[in-house]
Amino acid sequence: MENNISKFFYLTGLSIMIVWILFIGQSILLPIILGILTVYILLTASAAIARWPMMNYFPKFIHRLIVLLIFIFIVALISLMISNNIEHTLLQLPIYQTNLQIVFDKLTDSFGLNNLPSLNSIIENWWNSVNLQAFALRALGSISSAGSVLFMAALYAGFLFTETINFKAKVSKALGNDASQALEILSKVNNKIGVYLTIKTIINIILAFISFLIMWALGIDSAVFWAVMIGFLNYIPYVGSAIGVGFPVGLTLAQFGSLQWALLALVLLMAVQTYVGNILEPRMIGKSVNLSSFVVLVALVFWTTIWGLPGAILSIPLTSVLVILLAENPSTRPLAIMFTSDGDL
Repeated sequence: MENNISKFFYLTGLSIMIVWILFIGQSILLPIILGILTVYILLTASAAIARWPMMNYFPKFIHRLIVLLIFIFIVALISLMISNNIEHTLLQLPIYQTNLQIVFDKLTDSFGLNNLPSLNSIIENWWNSVNLQAFALRALGSISSAGSVLFMAALYAGFLFTETINFKAKVSKALGNDASQALEILSKVNNKIGVYLTIKTIINIILAFISFLIMWALGIDSAVFWAVMIGFLNYIPYVGSAIGVGFPVGLTLAQFGSLQWALLALVLLMAVQTYVGNILEPRMIGKSVNLSSFVVLVALVFWTTIWGLPGAILSIPLTSVLVILLAENPSTRPLAIMFTSDGDL
């Protein structure tokens, strides 16, 4: 009995310490973990390139060099696109503010709020306090902070990617007789996380492309940028797609000053999200992760609390790794089974 109590307090203290380290070490740990997860996608891309005609005649490091160069190009292109989008948005802010004022006036007239002086005064005071420029500056600060994290993650991913060729040999030399078990666990993590991230990335690219076509057809500003954001935010389970749609719909309202146009954008973009989330994604991903819906929700809340938006994006991969580690220990294997959706590990 005393041993169980001691073990309980030990595990509780250890858990609190780990959470505390994750919280205070966010600036260091977050880019490293993002970099490691990015390597999974790069490795899958490298394996795909190796299956191309004639590419099997080239050594493995050539395949990885090609993938690395493509990765660097994509990162540079996205950085340039974000910079141009910020500049364009800042120039358009006065027009957006005017259009939103027109929409606001139409709404107050439609609902007869002008006939209620006290309520109308409250609404006008609130509206006058809305400052798009101040909001944009805060958003720019957040984007700059996220940009520095993503830059470091890309840098880590590049270096880690070049070192994966000799990784198994280094683990074998470092762990000796225990290397086989460690490599087996790593193989399980690689298979589960690699498959999930690769398929999820393909799904998000499809979602981003269709969303771009819709926004381009509607004439929405910075359609490419918002399409990339929709695809990126779709990594977040449950709420990511709704958040991703909210930004371009709000921009449509500010750009055109029309509720009907914004509603049309909302309906079309949500239709795509519904198809991808309820039909395409279940067919492609299947049970590659196999986490309980409740566990996914708790993981989303936990990692978002610890690391904010990046934590929300990483919630499923990190929780999947935790389940694999729990399953390897006989004493914690029942807990790992409870974390799954159907009891299969």
